[in-house]
Amino acid sequence: MIFNLNGNKISCEENVKLLGITIDSDLNFNNHISEICKKASRQLNILKRMGKYLNRLGRLTAYYSFILSNFNYCPVIWHYCSEKNSFKMEKIQERALRFIYEDYDIPYEKLLEKSKLPSLKIRRIKTIAIETFKIIHQKSPSYLHDLIDIKINKYDLRSQETAVLPRVRTTKYGLRSFRYNAAQIWNELPNHCRVETSFDQFKKLVQTWDPSNSSCQCSACI
Repeated sequence: MIFNLNGNKISCEENVKLLGITIDSDLNFNNHISEICKKASRQLNILKRMGKYLNRLGRLTAYYSFILSNFNYCPVIWHYCSEKNSFKMEKIQERALRFIYEDYDIPYEKLLEKSKLPSLKIRRIKTIAIETFKIIHQKSPSYLHDLIDIKINKYDLRSQETAVLPRVRTTKYGLRSFRYNAAQIWNELPNHCRVETSFDQFKKLVQTWDPSNSSCQCSACI
């Protein structure tokens, strides 16, 4: 497809890499997830070869510094990928943790408890909550400030500082959009988190929040 803009012909690309994120024309981020999984897998293979020279702390440090960083780069952009892609990333973290703790028998959920790490999906949900706080309190770029609206509620103290869910028409560009899911995730936060005004304190509170124990119905959780 070619667009004509003031006499300039602009062709449509299937994939464009922008600041390290591969954006595809369908916004499914298959190529981007494939790239970061391949990179993380290569790094994990190197860690395994070096593992005999490292103790557990050294292995964990290498995992945090190199492998996990692949999944921590701009996750808000590609969070709404398919369940298949999400599963691929979780499997890499599972493989890494099994190697680090030399435990190949217990379920992944128990392995996360043992390592005191959240799943990658929950980590992304917490990142969205932090970015939503920054938007609401105008600590983000000004062009994002109108993405989230807070309800005016003077009487229901149990529902203070809840966000307005925007009206949407589609799933892909509506229900699975940052604007809609950010409002949902924000509303699922405990009340003491939503009313917190200190950014540093809010980040600490979010780290203790477990979205898997809430009734969250965002597209990332259902």
